[in-house]
Amino acid sequence: MNINAMNRGSKLILLALAMAVLSFFFTWVDVGILSENGFQQQGYMFLVFFVYPVFQVIRRRSIRLLTGYGSAIGGSISIIAYMLSKSGIILGERVNLASTGMYIFLIATFLLIAGIYLSRKEDATSSVTDASPLSK
Repeated sequence: MNINAMNRGSKLILLALAMAVLSFFFTWVDVGILSENGFQQQGYMFLVFFVYPVFQVIRRRSIRLLTGYGSAIGGSISIIAYMLSKSGIILGERVNLASTGMYIFLIATFLLIAGIYLSRKEDATSSVTDASPLSK
């Protein structure tokens, strides 16, 4: 797998995966005296949303519209729902206990969406260029 031969969208998808994995080392839930990282919160289950786009990038195949966007948007919605579920009442006040790691993972899912968009756009323009008789 040659990084220089990849398009910008594919590079962005791999960057999003790296960012998502790095987010597990940050604090995902913080209550002050108690904090848990992404591994303790079992955040690695959210990586399932990255499998299809990353697999297609590694195989150098184009990403399908519904499957690609479905997995990326599903990941964004799931992490937002998970963040909202980490709220509680402390001293009579409702607080959200989501911390840095969850927000980094959320940004990674947005980067995944952008990477899929760019990858599909660049694949479409390259296939049009390859199909023209003047490009040979």
